[in-house]
Amino acid sequence: MKRKTLTTAVMAGLTGVAGMMSVANAVNVNPDGLGQVLLYPYYTTRGGNDTLISVVNTTSEAKSVKIRFLEGRNSREVLDFNIYMSEFDVWTGFLQAEGDGAKLVTTDTTCTVPYFVGDAADGVGEVELRDFEFIDFEGLSPENVDGAGTDIERVKSGYFEILEMGTLIDETNGSATAATHVNGVPEDCQQLVDAWTTLQDGTTPADEDAYWAENSLVDHDTPTGGLFGSASIININEGTLLSYNATAIDNWTTSVSHTNSGFVTPRVIDGSITTSAVFRSNSQTVDQQSWANSRDAFNAVLMNNRIANEYAINPAIGGLTEWVLTFPTKRFSVDPLIIGAMGEPIAPFSVLFEGTSCEPVTFRLWDREEIERTEDEPGTLPPRPSPLPPDPDPEIDTFDLCYEANVVRFARASTDTNPTETEIFGENRFITLPLADNFISGWTEFNFDPEEIPAGLMFPADARTISNGAVNYVGLPVIGFQATTVSNDTLVVDGQSVLSNYGGTFNHRGSRRIELVSP
Repeated sequence: MKRKTLTTAVMAGLTGVAGMMSVANAVNVNPDGLGQVLLYPYYTTRGGNDTLISVVNTTSEAKSVKIRFLEGRNSREVLDFNIYMSEFDVWTGFLQAEGDGAKLVTTDTTCTVPYFVGDAADGVGEVELRDFEFIDFEGLSPENVDGAGTDIERVKSGYFEILEMGTLIDETNGSATAATHVNGVPEDCQQLVDAWTTLQDGTTPADEDAYWAENSLVDHDTPTGGLFGSASIININEGTLLSYNATAIDNWTTSVSHTNSGFVTPRVIDGSITTSAVFRSNSQTVDQQSWANSRDAFNAVLMNNRIANEYAINPAIGGLTEWVLTFPTKRFSVDPLIIGAMGEPIAPFSVLFEGTSCEPVTFRLWDREEIERTEDEPGTLPPRPSPLPPDPDPEIDTFDLCYEANVVRFARASTDTNPTETEIFGENRFITLPLADNFISGWTEFNFDPEEIPAGLMFPADARTISNGAVNYVGLPVIGFQATTVSNDTLVVDGQSVLSNYGGTFNHRGSRRIELVSP
């Protein structure tokens, strides 16, 4: 087979231009930030951090929405529930530590099922994140134990996703009206709770209140998108707020997929559309491809063979940098509980999860004056007689990303204290990239391309690639961001002590390798 590279560098974050009007029926990352699916690459309640959450309905239609929190090691669900948003509505909440685990707190009156605020006398709803998906609960679920730990602390960091299940309408039971705010309060959230309420034996009551338990499609129409969201990681003691926008996936489905709050469906790979659309910068067009299933279509729009971002760890200003890299579809390729205990990993991932699932990554690193980090110091090369020995293979820097949501910490090797958790996010499972003292700021490129991985570290030849027979998409589906903080300690301004810490986040940039497959 001969392969011709069609696109070698499509930089992430480009706005849509020519060609974007032709993708109405193809899954795509919406460059305007609105979508049917929102991917939030990280939450943490570690190290004194809380994570604030918001989702906005920009449309004049009510919506049924699923929100799902997943722990960061193997993407086991730790909390799922439904949100019923009225037109132009916003729902907010925040995650914070609770004992050895974490909890969700909300004061938002938007209807949820269960309705957390509805049962709270003080108007503050709380629910703890759960460990049932990674423990053997009362000896009933040994298959859930995945080798990544059974302690509740596992729920303290991870990522989350929000999926539109359908447009909420008043066709039969007035569900949209029940969710609509009147003078700041929804009309009747209890109606929506009752619509899912069943008897203890699992049967539905004799009355007509449990209409969704009987038929979940009642009062629903096709999803239309228009959601956007953001999250902020706030550390009150440190005086920092690190915010990011959710990645918006649009044209994910044309089908209503409304389910009970106790269901783990729909999932991001359960969309009805199996065609993807990816913007190509060099030709100002869109590569539109049909795939065998929605999993591959979803992967295609998130595939990168390289990502790039900056670092700044200048000790003079207390600089710290950590990167988040999250693989929001990895579990569907490597978790034996999903793909089957005897299954093989599914491309583009290559290693089954057995406590970890480590994918090798190469990297290159530069300072701000285009000097590249190398392992060896430059030296002299005296004259030598021939014949000369062959040059040794160059040393290639590699490391492993072993989880679904990964944190990479940048640090000066000479002064690194090797902490048990990262300084910004408080993450206890992380990779440290040790830097020479003269590399205090610059940029880094991480490479997922299998052709760049040294021999002996690589996996089956067809891994890191999804193919439909016409093209190969090479790399890994990844989202995330860089977080950098600086600290001036406590300053005195006009005789008052002022905490002078700052921080910011920046989405990763990236490139794609899309290859035409021809005889």
